[in-house]
Amino acid sequence: KGTKPPKKTIRTTRSELSEEQKQEIKEAFDLFDTEGNGQIDAKELKVAMRALGFEPKKEEIKKMIAEADREGRGVIEFPDFLELMTIKMAERDPREEILKAFRLFDDDNTG
Repeated sequence: KGTKPPKKTIRTTRSELSEEQKQEIKEAFDLFDTEGNGQIDAKELKVAMRALGFEPKKEEIKKMIAEADREGRGVIEFPDFLELMTIKMAERDPREEILKAFRLFDDDNTG
């Protein structure tokens, strides 16, 4: 009998963020945690992610909430938000981010 791989959870991937990045994530979360209860819903999650420079699709938001919302309340708490954003930031392509920023200023597309 082969052994089954361990069940994957959102906590398996952990790359280190700088304190500045963690603070930026915390500020984005707090900004949209309008009730101040340490939770944000799907709509607030989407806006918080946009504030961090991501463009999440509705399906991605639903999947993230489903992964992190163990109680089935339709909300995500800060520790889970931090974990998800850590993963998302690790997936970013630095070259693509630089090109995206460059294109913002290259109005006449001359490079």
